[in-house]
Amino acid sequence: MKVRSLLALTITVALVPVVVFFAAPLARLVDAERDAGVRSLQEAARATSVAVDAQWNEASGLMRALSASSKLEAEQMDAFDAKAHSIMNGRGAILVLYDANGQQRVNTAMPVGTVLPDTRAERERISKLLAGTRVSVTDLMTGPVVRRPMVALEYPFSLAEDRQYVMAYAFEAKQMVKALPPPDNEGTTYLIYDSKAKLIQSNRSGALIGAEAPPAIAAAMRSGQNGLVPLPEGGYAVLASSGMSNWWVVVTASEERIDGNARRIALLSGLGLLMALLLAVATAWAISARIAKAIGQTSAAAGAIGSAPPLRPAPSGIAEVDELGESIYQAAHLLAEAAAERERLLVQAQHAREVADAQNRAKDEFLAMLGHELRNPMAPISVAAHMLAMPGLSEQQLRQASEVIARQSSHMNRLVNDLLDVSRVTRGLISLDRKPLSIQPVIASAVEQTGSLAAGQRHQLAVAPMTEDLWVNGDAIRLVQVLANLLANAIKYSPPQSAILVEAVRDGGDLLLTVSDNGSGIEAGLLPRIFDLFSQGVRRPDRADGGLGLGLALVRKIVELHGGSVAAYSEGPGQGSRFVIRLPLHDMREATAAAQ
Repeated sequence: MKVRSLLALTITVALVPVVVFFAAPLARLVDAERDAGVRSLQEAARATSVAVDAQWNEASGLMRALSASSKLEAEQMDAFDAKAHSIMNGRGAILVLYDANGQQRVNTAMPVGTVLPDTRAERERISKLLAGTRVSVTDLMTGPVVRRPMVALEYPFSLAEDRQYVMAYAFEAKQMVKALPPPDNEGTTYLIYDSKAKLIQSNRSGALIGAEAPPAIAAAMRSGQNGLVPLPEGGYAVLASSGMSNWWVVVTASEERIDGNARRIALLSGLGLLMALLLAVATAWAISARIAKAIGQTSAAAGAIGSAPPLRPAPSGIAEVDELGESIYQAAHLLAEAAAERERLLVQAQHAREVADAQNRAKDEFLAMLGHELRNPMAPISVAAHMLAMPGLSEQQLRQASEVIARQSSHMNRLVNDLLDVSRVTRGLISLDRKPLSIQPVIASAVEQTGSLAAGQRHQLAVAPMTEDLWVNGDAIRLVQVLANLLANAIKYSPPQSAILVEAVRDGGDLLLTVSDNGSGIEAGLLPRIFDLFSQGVRRPDRADGGLGLGLALVRKIVELHGGSVAAYSEGPGQGSRFVIRLPLHDMREATAAAQ
């Protein structure tokens, strides 16, 4: 076998494992990129479906409030008609009230006092709705008055003396565009179809409302498919069903958005691999040529022995042969380094993806939690606001409604203030008014702020006696905020009649400020990240206060701005917890002497 064949075989054997082991991670990376594109579309479809349901939930809440109107209960239809016109004014929607015979009693599309047309032909449809006793959303229909595509929410309900009504909240289908994202530059299209696969709205202009869904999308709706649907004309669609309306949200995207990154990765990797192979072939050809030349020179020198003066082979020929082994070693070494570098980059990429996924999950969990925490106060505020709008309320009812609004508004204000504080601290926008101060007034203010909360849970909130007056150089307001946050957490996470202790002692040149309780404790898995943003323990049914997981993160940031540190300790669930703040002490005697 010739030298060139041997070299070609050697390089082939060395590259085959590299190609094989390179192909498997590449395939996984390509699949991961495609899956990420699909997940992005699915999340967008689900979020849009939630936005569609939100519009109907708002309308449902309004109709439930109107159905409880005292004017309707007293059959004061003229007064109820005027109230309905007042509420619906400016909403861009129509409210219609049918009695059990299908006759319209109120229609805000017509002026107050107008004689309504005979609609008793609707009796059969109204009877079916009353038999179902549930809120339902209609498919796309043509409005009988405006003669334009509309959709409606129909709410059957009963009043005293077996009086039954159906209230309909209708608006033009084009208003559903509020639930859709604006058009983007990637060609992504958001569409809403009713249960009969009729187009209700699209975020792209020029869409024909009422048009039939493409066959592939219609088939997916009939089969209840929520996954990725290939479209015959190219591209993909992702479907998400609306639980309240039985409608479908469809998101269509080009093949480039789903497969583009995967194709580019595969193409670039293939080109890189091809270049590596070409470079290997060229290198083998050059080395074999140099070795053949050296061997030829050696053969020529050997052939001249005995027939002519000895010929000294060219030194370059012998050096090439001697260095062949070292060259192969160097080539193998370079290939190993390249493979190790690729593996390192792959591990980094996978780690970065895991970090990004974790951050994305934390963001989603926080947004869900924020929405939950901000939505909870809205229900009592809305009920209280509707109550205030009702005539004939007693002074006690007015006071109760006002107290509900004030209490829930205060809760929302605390949530927003926590968000603003964390934002300012993390961006470095907070400034401290630091000056020498005794820790005793700080402890007293924090205990005063949380005393009522502790009393409500029948906790024993105590402050350990101090053997000396301890001073720090700090911002009194922020230090009170820190200690109040820790006390509030101890109160929330402790069962009723628990003992909570605040203690301040000297530790060398530092102040140790400790808040301890015998409450629910902290799980071992939560301790390392207890001070991270949005970190919270498991919610229990008896923990109705909620929260966004910002308090302890804010505590750590403020303590660090004071040049201190904070740590949490717990023996586990049910064993209580202990939070220790360490701050540098301020020597008032030295400060007084320096001032004199």
